[in-house]
Amino acid sequence: MRKRFHSFILGLAAVSFLTGARAEDSENWSELFNGKDFDGWTIRGGGASYEIRDGAIVGINGPGHNTFLTTWNLYSDFELEFEVKLNDLLNSGVQIRSKARWETIRGKEVEAVYGPQVEIEMKNGLAGYLYGERAGGWMTPKEKRVEHSHFKKDGWNHYRIVANGPRIQTWINGNPVSDLVDRERYRDHSEGFIGLQVHSIKAETGTISVAWRNLRIRELNTGGKEWTSLFNGKNLDGWTVKVHGYELGENPGNIFRVEDGHLKTSYDRFASFDNLFGHIFYRDSFSHYKFRMEYRFYGEQSEGGPGWALRNSGIMAHGQTPETMGKNQKFPTSIEIQILGGDPPAKRTTGNLCTPDTHVVYKGQLHEQHCTSSSSKTYPWNEWVRIEVHVKGSEEFIHFINGNEVLRYTLPQKEDGTLLDSGTISLQAESHGCEFRNIEIMPL
Repeated sequence: MRKRFHSFILGLAAVSFLTGARAEDSENWSELFNGKDFDGWTIRGGGASYEIRDGAIVGINGPGHNTFLTTWNLYSDFELEFEVKLNDLLNSGVQIRSKARWETIRGKEVEAVYGPQVEIEMKNGLAGYLYGERAGGWMTPKEKRVEHSHFKKDGWNHYRIVANGPRIQTWINGNPVSDLVDRERYRDHSEGFIGLQVHSIKAETGTISVAWRNLRIRELNTGGKEWTSLFNGKNLDGWTVKVHGYELGENPGNIFRVEDGHLKTSYDRFASFDNLFGHIFYRDSFSHYKFRMEYRFYGEQSEGGPGWALRNSGIMAHGQTPETMGKNQKFPTSIEIQILGGDPPAKRTTGNLCTPDTHVVYKGQLHEQHCTSSSSKTYPWNEWVRIEVHVKGSEEFIHFINGNEVLRYTLPQKEDGTLLDSGTISLQAESHGCEFRNIEIMPL
């Protein structure tokens, strides 16, 4: 895929752009699609399929509900560009700032996507206007949905979308189409994933398609806040190991190691697990932040590992410092964002909550249950999964899995009621090999 494509500037000068950014600027753009695989994306909804052909994403019609290929990353204010081609009379769209929830549709449990959608449509000149997918219908008022001929029925069409607070602007092939301010919808959709829709249609599976290419995005209004890597991919600089039964800094059997640019846990040098619960702590403490990484499990569980620890690890947040842990202390006092590897079709959620020596307020009540399941679907244990956590000091925690919110709670606290406003971040080793990559944080 081309790293950059030529900008379309025709007509842009006549339309105001709140940030002052111009389409031809080359700085701060990120590619949404690597042209090779679907790393960073997940499918939700119905039975349509997605393929990669000549560096483009091709969505192919299938059975069931509308289907979406959605980003793992969440976006708030941004400028998005892509090219799209409708090969047939298929209604499609691109979701922005969208979310997903489980719904029963025609008797089947579906991970339904909802939120703003920029329309992709050949007929009736509706392309480029805003629709609320399972979120109230048309956002662009009827009187403003003026028919136009900017969308080409043959060939590729260039879209540009600027989402800046409650204002969303769209262009097709350099022509301004929509300029909408919707403050009410913005309250519920100020942030979310990007999604590529294959609309359900009464046609034989595999006969109708839509294609996208050259998808790129740049975030706006970040206030200087950027994602920073916590792991250099080469060694454990900046991290400290604490293993049950060992002194701080000891890493018996090289339980925590770096291989192939990933931070990994392994017990391959031990005949049995022998309660070697371990944690690796990042050097700094944090209060208000966003944290994200990708993980997957591998291999077999260490001999003697507890049954509940099968394909089990976690992110310990607002934790105590490793220096204050006792030699024989298994887990730091913390809020644990539990990660589990599933084995479909058996159900096993991930992004759960566990509370070693802590409590939270969940659904408005003090919650003393040790582990609480999220609403995530089950992900195969050997596939990469993106987990993201938004932390607001002692106010709120929100868990996201592959871009979808799966759990929310407030007032993290010690068992004596002392609120936890900040603390360390550590990753777990609990008898099953796990590897981590793209470990990043954005302090807020």
